[in-house]
Amino acid sequence: MIIFLYGADTFRNHRMLQEMKNKFINDIDKESNSLSVLNGQTVTLKEIAEKINTGSLFVKKRLVIIENIFRNKKTKLFIELIDYLKKFSASDDNVIIFIDEELNSKEKPLKVDAKKLFAFLSKQKYAQEFKTLSNIQLLNFIKKEAGRYKKEMGAAAASLLINLTSGDLWTIASEVKKLSFYSSTSLISEKDVKELCAGTINDDIFALTDALSMKNKTQALKLLEEQYAAGLSEEYLIAMLVRQFKILLQIRTAIDTNLSQLEMTSQLKLHPFVIKKGLSQARNFSADNLKQCLNQLVNLDFSNKTGRSQIKTELMLLISSL
Repeated sequence: MIIFLYGADTFRNHRMLQEMKNKFINDIDKESNSLSVLNGQTVTLKEIAEKINTGSLFVKKRLVIIENIFRNKKTKLFIELIDYLKKFSASDDNVIIFIDEELNSKEKPLKVDAKKLFAFLSKQKYAQEFKTLSNIQLLNFIKKEAGRYKKEMGAAAASLLINLTSGDLWTIASEVKKLSFYSSTSLISEKDVKELCAGTINDDIFALTDALSMKNKTQALKLLEEQYAAGLSEEYLIAMLVRQFKILLQIRTAIDTNLSQLEMTSQLKLHPFVIKKGLSQARNFSADNLKQCLNQLVNLDFSNKTGRSQIKTELMLLISSL
């Protein structure tokens, strides 16, 4: 079985992946001996084939997850993979999941061979694109998210939360969880959102990236410690840093092409508040600096998902190296 998960909405994308992993572990392989996660940026066809063909003697099925395959610089891999997967797709004994972000759009174009692999994967029975949610869809998402904690959230409170988070699902999910534990009643009110979220969402991440952009390592390390003390998960922290550095790279690129602030708001489809705050930070980085930081964070995200790194230590080293 071939599964392809991709799209601009990385939160729902990764939540779906986590649910699939949990189901495989709970139903098939409790020891996770037949589950492998591969870094698509550097993986080879040989490595993929080896993971598919080797595993536990006690578990027939294998689950192989490949992240960000379209970032692989060895473009011949894309054609090799198509040939390999055509044979593999006939078998249901093993499962291979490709997971990526937004692909083959105007903002994220693919080259010829990558397009061929994208076309093949997107035609698979279990291919799913996770597009950015509309405001109405966001309201429904928040309602369901609150329901996970046996809570309800009114439309006014949900709308306020959307405005405060600029519609970012990683932040929304974290804030709904926090609000659910905070509220003593079954209904999360607009007042709750104002008291607990207003003035805090994004500001902590902006403060951290601001310290990084000013090369203030002492302040950045202090703010990182505060994030951990506040109980934020490492997955959330990395996701927010990746998101912020992506925004800064977009703004830095716009600056380099002489776009006005108004043009940036229109073309980048970012909230004016985000543009205004990001401009001062982006000017302290070159585009190459931002790409390097972003690449390090993406690799750290991969290490976090595979349990191969001490994330806090790696983040501290990243900050110290700036």
